[in-house]
Amino acid sequence: MSQQQVKYELLEGQRENRLKYSSYLQVTLLILLCAVSSVTVYTTWTIIYRNSFNYPPKLFDVPKLWIHRTELYSQYLSDYSVPETHNATNGTDSALESAQRSPVGVKELDNERISPSRYGNFIPGAASGKKKLVCYYTAPYDVINGRELLAKDIDPHLCTHINVGFAGVVNNSLFLDDVLRETFVKVTALKKINQELKILVWTGGMDSGGFSEMVKDHASRKHFIQSVKSVLETYRLDGIDLDWEFPGGFDRQRQHFSQLLHEIRREYQREHRTYLLTVAVAAPRPIIDVAYDVGEINSYADFINVMTYDYHFYAPSTPFTGINAPLFPRENEKGLLGMLNINYTANYWLERGMDKDKIVIGLPTYGHSFRLANPLNRHIGSPSTANGATGVLGFTSYSEVCWFQQNNIFVTTVYDNATCSPYTTAGTEWISYDDVVSLECKTKWVKDSDFGGVMIYSLNADDHGLYCRRQGDALVKQETFPLSRKIHSVLFSNFSTTGN
Repeated sequence: MSQQQVKYELLEGQRENRLKYSSYLQVTLLILLCAVSSVTVYTTWTIIYRNSFNYPPKLFDVPKLWIHRTELYSQYLSDYSVPETHNATNGTDSALESAQRSPVGVKELDNERISPSRYGNFIPGAASGKKKLVCYYTAPYDVINGRELLAKDIDPHLCTHINVGFAGVVNNSLFLDDVLRETFVKVTALKKINQELKILVWTGGMDSGGFSEMVKDHASRKHFIQSVKSVLETYRLDGIDLDWEFPGGFDRQRQHFSQLLHEIRREYQREHRTYLLTVAVAAPRPIIDVAYDVGEINSYADFINVMTYDYHFYAPSTPFTGINAPLFPRENEKGLLGMLNINYTANYWLERGMDKDKIVIGLPTYGHSFRLANPLNRHIGSPSTANGATGVLGFTSYSEVCWFQQNNIFVTTVYDNATCSPYTTAGTEWISYDDVVSLECKTKWVKDSDFGGVMIYSLNADDHGLYCRRQGDALVKQETFPLSRKIHSVLFSNFSTTGN
């Protein structure tokens, strides 16, 4: 081999090596460029996605009572869970895993979808009497902004009963402030148009100005009952609704509350009055087990309004998204989570001894908002870090949900068939709510299951201001209270379906 040929081969090998190294360098640079580009695009997109949508204006004021309910739900449900156990991977349980387990001392009740063999022989849709549509209405305290619901704007034919509140208890007497007094005058005027409409005063025992203290003593209860009679006579009301959920000292308070019901009923009978006595009761089984003597309530109350909502909301003990008022549990919900649904609650009250026609099922017109930990993970049960920005402390009216959906371009809405409930999301905002489709589903279930009726909570949170109207659709008649009207039309329709 000549020296010139050897030199050529050496140069050719060096050239191949340079090309090979150059190729490696190009690939490496390309990978780095793609990685940097991906990070840049993802970061930019995330920033835009998180912040480019608009939050609704505050369209209604959330009563402190609502906020207090969720705080206490969170407290008692957390306290009622089983003791801490250890996870094989990290030594601790996640909040979701902890909630999945059955609570201490609670035997599992099947979440079957209304089995006649278990809950009595009834024919779906065979109503035992006229159904009740009970609507809660909170007196307007801030009418300056023009967003409060006024009594004159309530349809007199929408509900069979309207519970007006919130009345406090001061010095063992039912107390109405000036706004509430004026509200009762205006609401009772609706009876001139619908003489069948029943108007009740709504008060309760969730730290509401001395109610839980009043029930402890016979003399205090007697004084309270006299004040109730005075209010009912003065404003020509049809009865009183007592909100009794979870006062302190369950052991004796439950007995005292039963005594109050007995004494009110006895006073009604003594004076031959036909006033109504109803009770708003909690939905979670842990609270039912300790807060109520169901047999006593069944004996003295005309019916109960079961607050079958607030099953899921953001709390530090439950930092994940969930449905506000699921009709049934989802497939993966076991233990305590498997009990947090309308079907379970209604049938548990029935199993405990409450007459079926006295069980009125609560359906919400409001929802709960959550802030997602990751905007790309937005399913039911996804991690959440706080209440959402929509609404007040997570409470979101239907009008605010509509505004949120109509004024943003990154909104995704999903209807969960398992729970008969929708949820909507954009960026880090996640909202569980009810619409006309979900409430039709749930109302059909109430009707076909032959419970006593539906309670709406509340008229204030329904779209009374027509924020949900479809722009440019002049051919469709758009009415106020679309959710409440849907419930009314289904509940009092003549047809019956066997719901899923």
